[in-house]
Order: sequence, then structure tokens, then C-alpha cells
Amino acid sequence: MVRRAALAVLLVAWHAAAAEEWQGTPLADYIDSLRSRGLSIIYSTDLVRPSYRVQSEPVSQDPEQALRDVLAPYGLTITPGPAGTLLVTRSAAPERASSVNVRVVDATDGSGIAGARVDLDGRPAGITDESGQLRLPDIAEGAHRVTASAEGYSGQADAEFRARVAADTVVRVTLDPDPVPLPEIIVASSRYDIRYREAGSHTFLDRELTTRLPHLGDEALRTLARLPGAAGGGVSSRQHVRGGQQNEQLFLLDGLRLYEPYHLKDFHSITTTVDPAVIAGIDFYSAGYQARYGDRMSGVVEIALREPPQRTETELGLTLFHTSALSRGRFGRDDGGDWMLSARRANLDVLADIVNPDYGSPRYHDYLAHIGWDFGRHYLSGNALFSYDKILLSQPDGSERAAARYANDVFWLKAESEWNERLESTTVVSATEIDNERSGETNKPGAIEGFVDDEREFRSLALKQDWLYEVSDRWLLRAGFELKRLEADYRYASSKTVAPPFDAILDNQPSSMRLVETSPAGGQYAAYTELRWRPVARVALDLGLRWDQQTYTSAMTDEQVSPRTNLLWRVTDNTEFRLAWGRYYQAQEINELQVSDGLDEFRSAQRATHIVASLKHHLPAGLELRVEAYRKKYDHVAPRFENLFDPLVLIPELQIDRVRIDADEATARGIEVTLSGGGDHHLAWWASYAWSQSVDQIDGRGVRRSWDQRHSLSAGISRDWHHWSLSAAAIARSGWPRTVLTGETIRDPDGTAHLDLAVGPRNDLRHDVFQSLDVRVSRRFDLPRGELTAFLEVTNLLNRENACCTEYSAGLDENGDPALIAEQGNWLPLVPSLGVLWRF
Repeated sequence: MVRRAALAVLLVAWHAAAAEEWQGTPLADYIDSLRSRGLSIIYSTDLVRPSYRVQSEPVSQDPEQALRDVLAPYGLTITPGPAGTLLVTRSAAPERASSVNVRVVDATDGSGIAGARVDLDGRPAGITDESGQLRLPDIAEGAHRVTASAEGYSGQADAEFRARVAADTVVRVTLDPDPVPLPEIIVASSRYDIRYREAGSHTFLDRELTTRLPHLGDEALRTLARLPGAAGGGVSSRQHVRGGQQNEQLFLLDGLRLYEPYHLKDFHSITTTVDPAVIAGIDFYSAGYQARYGDRMSGVVEIALREPPQRTETELGLTLFHTSALSRGRFGRDDGGDWMLSARRANLDVLADIVNPDYGSPRYHDYLAHIGWDFGRHYLSGNALFSYDKILLSQPDGSERAAARYANDVFWLKAESEWNERLESTTVVSATEIDNERSGETNKPGAIEGFVDDEREFRSLALKQDWLYEVSDRWLLRAGFELKRLEADYRYASSKTVAPPFDAILDNQPSSMRLVETSPAGGQYAAYTELRWRPVARVALDLGLRWDQQTYTSAMTDEQVSPRTNLLWRVTDNTEFRLAWGRYYQAQEINELQVSDGLDEFRSAQRATHIVASLKHHLPAGLELRVEAYRKKYDHVAPRFENLFDPLVLIPELQIDRVRIDADEATARGIEVTLSGGGDHHLAWWASYAWSQSVDQIDGRGVRRSWDQRHSLSAGISRDWHHWSLSAAAIARSGWPRTVLTGETIRDPDGTAHLDLAVGPRNDLRHDVFQSLDVRVSRRFDLPRGELTAFLEVTNLLNRENACCTEYSAGLDENGDPALIAEQGNWLPLVPSLGVLWRF
């Protein structure tokens, strides 16, 4: 009688809550709601896991039967317990499979489709995540059918599979995309779309591959070093792209230009200030980019922030290099608001204390905060990015010591508006403040001694707006502008003394001092327009024109006009041909004054002319072949300063090998071939070869640039099975050019001896071939709350000595006479790393 009365009361409460929607909510929340209404339920989190969701809306009017229905997909049921309780237990039959992983992919390129709707045996099962996957745990043994559909794809597709006891099953469902609208056609050549969660078209490496690939220091942008056309030594996160200098890439985050986005930026920039955990994808252009991207000559790195999840998610990470935390979710009515917070701290100072405290104490951390609200046709967000470095570094022999402090704060508001079906706009208002301090000293007996004290400040206020108007299905118009107010302060002092015989080589003087104080200020303005035309279904033409102006510079040319053209021809359904031509200017930024090398005036804008031809062909068996040929011609080349013998130093301007390079012009050209395959969640691989040449023209003579690498081979593979993942990436390339210093002992008439030095032709020789093999293995563990991923990674697994440089000093030979001592330096040795990431 008591039980019947309790059930009657519960039925009344059940009908009152009938309008509440439970599909997709945590199963534990549904059980707790029944408990709060009087049903006594006892369960263990070992059975009702936090990851379990209500797969379909409960329909039974009987709360006990409704509970049985929502428990059934997980092989659970309820049985009577003591004192009128109900116990959640495993069903006696049928037996369950471990799990089924459904992956919904694009038929054209095999990339995952986020937000696809999945049905299992005719009943809603859920929505795919940002990588196009949906995991269905504990599906009954036997035959099943999954059906998937997604916005932007034609109809729906299904797949049949058989679930087996204690076995993980992978089901792949392929959807055909709708015809691509004009705004989404990728016309630009030399573009790589590196997605970290959300998959899309033209994907070279998706997040599932890039997060498994080995990359030193947990740094997302090191993935770019795997692409053809990139040149680097492995220490820095910055790359030379197709013959250009490292500062020739435009760095965008969420549409905002970031200045100096690197930690340890004066010490080889080992990582960026953007935590990889917040990144959804990276659009990388190595040439031929359109008119909306300006003021950099060699490339664009455009980073998108991750989209908010349906439920709050948190990630906690600990590696040898970093400790990190990320949390993101939704709030407000109808989940109209979203937020994301991330924090990351370097562990390098702890490692240095363990390995050798004499190396110093490099510390840094960064934070990102995002909050947004969706108003329907308008989306408004507020964002902030903070980074801070405090660095103490020393050479093991004590010859160099350096200290630095960097603070980089960025704030921006972003409004994205869809005014109607054809017109949309994006507006970004931002403020940037950077404060840099650097000091240090060099003391190499018999060679050089000196000190440096460098303080710099930079401030920027900017307004940027972009408009897109789809005139028709054949015409598209894009236009925009950018206004900036810029200020900078420089206070620089240095002194150095060069001992004989080194004072007689290169640009050295026995003694020199520099003192610069200046505070430039002014504006930077830009406007562009792009017209895209599709004359026939298989051809698209993009014509662009860009105008830039700088008012803080005293250079003779502070205004630039850049025409650009891109052509796409879909030769067949499997073959695409792209052709690009354009001019790209790069003005010296107000924070790039070369005061450390004695230049206190801004130079004229540099110019590069790009010509790129690209062919991409889809082969059978999911293979893709991509061939590109390019030529870049540099005019108005600015003077640059390099360390001729040893670039891996702490204070480059105080070294004996510091030289100024004044090129009349420069040329970079090359051919790149890439073959990639796999195309599913379990296996992905690629292999590429690049031939390239990068040459300065100086006084009518061609001189190889210091990062010229004639031949480069790169390959990688990633294999994923069950809870394990194994990946490897290898590179072999020509050694970079080098310059030799020779010394001859001269006997004087009085019997004494002195050392006579001679510098060979610059970059006339090469280092030995560079080779490196990097591997990474990871294992995922399901926990009562979330999942844990542990990984082990090794950079330069074979511990190959890849020569990078030579350090010269004066000493004595076996006869006691003065002699030149040369010691080879190498790029990174074998570097292990391990870490864990907990997602819940």
C-alpha cells in the first residue's frame, strides 16, 4: 500500500515534469531528478558513468519503466532493493559491446563533419563533435544501422555494422556536400587548412593528426614546420617560409593582428603566447594570399578560437614544458552565451633547476579570456590575451648572461553580423600594450666583452572592419579597412670591446658604444577590395587591390598599392589548378626599429612579387597529390643583421660575427610535391619533397641566404587503434650555408708570433645534411569522470648531431703559439617529453 501510494505521488510529479526535455543530458542528472521526486534509487558511478547521456526522450508514463528505457542502451536496468529502493544493475542479457565510434566524413576529402545528426536503429543517438565523431558506449551485440545527416550536405547516408562483445567498432558514414557557394570557394593557392577540432574542406592535417604528431614544447605552430616550403632548425617556433625572413608572416588570432606573439622572443622564440588548447584551426598561407591580408610579404598564420561545446568542458594538462588549464561552456537563456578561460605556465624553470641551475630560470605564463553572446543575426564577443615572461639565462661556461622581462596585453571586441542572406560584416576594436626590458653582458676573454640595456614600449589602438556581399551566385564583393594609432618608446644603450685579432675582421671595431632614445608615433591605415567572379561552373577568378599607408615613418615611400589576382580552374571532379600573381609590401612596424644594431630611422617598405602555380589531384584509394611551383622576387630589400658563425647566442649584437647585409634584391623559387593518404580516423600519412633556392643579389653577385635549403624531404604517419596512438615525423634536408673563419700563425722578425684571421666568402659552404626523427605515443584511459590521455614524445630520437654553427676563440697550439680554436655547435639533441591531459 505504501509503495502504491508513493508511486501515485510520483506519477503526479512525473506529469508535471513531462514538458522537460532530457535527451542529451547526463544520465546521472535524470536519475537524480527522479530521486528528488520521491523515487529511491541507488547506483554506482562505476555503472552510471559521467559520460553517459540520455539517448532518447523518455515516453513511458510509468517512471520506473521510463528509467528502464533510458538505462537500456547502456546494458543497465533496475532491480528491487531493501526497504523499497531500486538498484541500478547490469542487465543479465544481452551482452554489450565495448563501444561504437561513429565518424561522419565529407565525401570529397575524408574530413570529419562537426554537428552531424546521428540516428541508431531509427532512434536519435546524438551529434558529432568538432572532429566529426560520436562515441556510443555499450551497444548491444548484433546487427545495427546508423544514419547521418548534416547541414550543407545532400540528404542522408547510412551504414550497417555488427557490434561484437568486448570489441571496439568503428563505423564510417560518408556524406556528399551540397554545391559549394561562391563565398566558400578556396581560390587562393599555397593554402593549408590545419584543423584542430572542426574539420573542413581542403584539409592537409586535421586536429586528430596534429595533436598526435610530435612537436617540441607542446607548441601548435611547430606543425607548420612539417609543411613544404618551411625552413627551421627545430629550436624556434618561427619559420622561414619560402625563402623569407622569420618576421615576414602575418599572425592573426580571431581576426586580430598580434604583435610579438612569442615567449622568449629575444631568445629564439621557442613557443607562442597562444595556448594550443584554445585553437580550433590554423589557416596557413605560404604565398598568393588575397588582398584582405596585408603588410607582410611571405605568409599568413590565421588562428581561429574553438567553438563552445554543448556542455561545460574542462581540460587540465601537465607536461615537462607546461602546466595548463582550460574551461569552456555556455550560459544564459537558450545557451545564447558562451565563455572560455585558459591559463598556462611554463615548467622550464623547474627543469633548469633539476638539470643545471647555472643555465638560468626562464619563466613565462599566458592567459586567455573569452565571453560571447549570440543575438541571432549578430554575435558579440569580448576577449583578452595576457602573457608575461621573466627570464634569466646563462651560457654553461659563463661567457654570456642575459635577463629579460616581457609583458604583452591585448584586448579586443568583435562583432559578427549577418544583415541578410547576402550581406555580412565583421568589426574588431582592439588595444595592445607591450612592455619589454632586456639586459645582459658578454665576457669572452681574448675575444670580446660588453653589455646591453634595452627598454621598449609599444601601444596600439585599432579599428578593423570587413564586409562581404554576395551579389549573385556568380559575383562576390569583399571590402574592408583598418585604422591604427601607434606609439613606441625606445631606450637603448650598449658597449663592446673587441680584442685583437678579432677587431680586424668583418664590421668590428676595437671599441664601440650605442645610445638611442626615441619615441615615434603616428598612424597606419589600410583599405582593400576583392571581386570574385565565377564565369562558368568550374572557373573562379579573384581580383584584389590593397592600399596601405604609414605616417610614423620618415621614409621616402610611406604609401603602397598592391594588386593581386587568383585563378581557380576545376579541370575535372578530381583535379584543381590554381594560379596566383600579386605584389606584397611590408612596411617596418613602429615596434621594429633596429636600434640594437645602430639604426634609429625607419626604412622604406619592402616589396615582394609572387607568382604561384598549383595543381591538386585526388587519386584512387583516398590519395591526394599536390604540386606547387613558385617564384618570389624581392625589391627594396631592407638591411638586415646576422651572426655569421653562430646564431644560437643570447645577445647577438655583442658578438664578433655580427654583420650587416645590404642586398639590392633577392629571389626565392622552388617546386614542392606532396602526397598524402589515409583519410580516416585510424591512419593518416604524408610525404613531401621540396626543391628551393633563396638568393640575395649583392653588388651584382648572387649570395645564398643563410636559410637556403636546396633539397628537403619530409614524411609523417599516425596510426590510431583502440585507446592507443602512435605517430612519427621525419625530415632530411640540405645543410644550411655557412661561412668559414681561418687563422694562420705568423712569425714576427723578433721571434714572437701573432694570429692572422681571414673570413671566407659568406655562405659559400654548407653544413652537413640535417636529419631528425621525432616520435610520439599516447594512451587514452576512460575514467569515472572524463578521460585521461598520457603521452611520451622524443624529439631527434636517433640523437643525431645536426651542425648549426661554429664558435671561434683564440688559444694556444701545442707549441705555445697563438691559434684559432673552432668548436662546432649543433641543433637540438635528443629531447624527451611526457605529460598527461585530463578532460572532463
